[in-house]
Amino acid sequence: MGGNNDDSSSIRDEYDWSATRPSIAVINAVAHAEDVEITDVSDTLDMTLYDQVDPDALDTLVFSSDHVSVAFSVDDYEVQIEGNEVVVSDE
Repeated sequence: MGGNNDDSSSIRDEYDWSATRPSIAVINAVAHAEDVEITDVSDTLDMTLYDQVDPDALDTLVFSSDHVSVAFSVDDYEVQIEGNEVVVSDE
């Protein structure tokens, strides 16, 4: 994971997709936003990433292009993947 810049309403992290799957990066960013361990995200939000988006499809989509842009909601958060950056912000 690269630089991390967050304020009161968003988490922004850069990733090397050869080292971290995009689906894991999203869970990590949501965990950071919730201030919980990555293993506690599903219990904290009472849902899994799969309830919102197919993690395998997300990984395939992001791996398929250098210039991909994807946005979706996870609980009360808006998630955006743009290139190698994941942004999680309050909706």
